[in-house]
Amino acid sequence: MAPSSTARVAPRLDPAAARDEHGEPFADGDEITGATISGDVMGPPVSLVELIGCRLDGARLTGGHLRRSRLVDCLVTGCELSGLVLEDCALTRVEFRDCRLSGLQAGACRFSNVAFISCKLDGVNFRMTTWDRAEFDGCGLADADFYSAGLPNSRFASCDLTGAQFAKANLDGSRIRHCMLDRLKGADALRGVSISSDGVLPVGLALLGALGITVEDEGDAPACS
Repeated sequence: MAPSSTARVAPRLDPAAARDEHGEPFADGDEITGATISGDVMGPPVSLVELIGCRLDGARLTGGHLRRSRLVDCLVTGCELSGLVLEDCALTRVEFRDCRLSGLQAGACRFSNVAFISCKLDGVNFRMTTWDRAEFDGCGLADADFYSAGLPNSRFASCDLTGAQFAKANLDGSRIRHCMLDRLKGADALRGVSISSDGVLPVGLALLGALGITVEDEGDAPACS
């Protein structure tokens, strides 16, 4: 059966590839295809790096800076990416598993068929990003910033979205299942979203706040003259 139009497409990796090892810092204009990348690969900020059909296994890009770079058909496992800055980058069919991406700065980047599975993404900046079929499964996304992000047909499952910002985001057709949604910001952007029943109360409270509605019992109201 053909996948539905909203189903994420996984990285297309050649089982016979990824035999070459790459452990050197990235340099401007690097084009790396079908390699296994590990170790500390970030030096000074670099531009126009292309990773195609690669596996990043335990690589460290902490505090690095990639400009106008592209990842296609990559599997990223057990990597340390905290504080990484992605500037004008594009990721297509990329899967992150068991990675630490705390404080990632990826505003205005483009993501297509990208998944984060069991990743730490607290405090990430995804402002004004564009997504096609995003998936977040079992991730820590506390205080994540999705302001004005295009996230149609996305999937969030078993994630901590405490304090996440969704103001002006487009989440039409997205699904949120069994997530922590306390102190959600911009809840009025959840129009067209499907949530599991355990999210009704926190989303309802967030919507009241977003709409400026105050809840008062009769005893709290001022007396009528």
